[in-house]
Amino acid sequence: MEKIIKIGDNEVKLNNNLGWTLEYKEQFGTDILPKIMPLVAGAVETLAAIVGESEGDKVTAQSLAAAVEGRTLDLMLPFIQVEFVDLVLYVLWAMAKNADETIDPPKKWLTKFETCPLDEIVPELYKFALTGMVSAKNLKRLMTLKEKLKDLEMIQP
Repeated sequence: MEKIIKIGDNEVKLNNNLGWTLEYKEQFGTDILPKIMPLVAGAVETLAAIVGESEGDKVTAQSLAAAVEGRTLDLMLPFIQVEFVDLVLYVLWAMAKNADETIDPPKKWLTKFETCPLDEIVPELYKFALTGMVSAKNLKRLMTLKEKLKDLEMIQP
């Protein structure tokens, strides 16, 4: 799926199919998975809570992405465990490169942005990555996880 986001005065086309993970590895010489696992682990509780709020409603990747709107702080807290700015900018570049093979290498590409409001970019990037990586089956598993956690009294209703 492709999406255009605005960064300052620039429009940036992103592609969230899993090809961006290969772009990341090719450019930065490392697999993205170990870097994002702390984020996934930290986000599971937040996502389970969001899913729990939609009781009775059909949950899709798009509705889950819409539900994270306005939860920037909750979603950014797991990033404390990783090199936040590097990770966000590198993922942003990899998704942009996945959409347009002609873009410059990261350092040169990033210099075209006069501002880079991470508080606006992170939620957009998070939602976009989520819709490309979470299947309907896994959303159902998240709902089941929330119920199991609730049964174990690990989270408060």
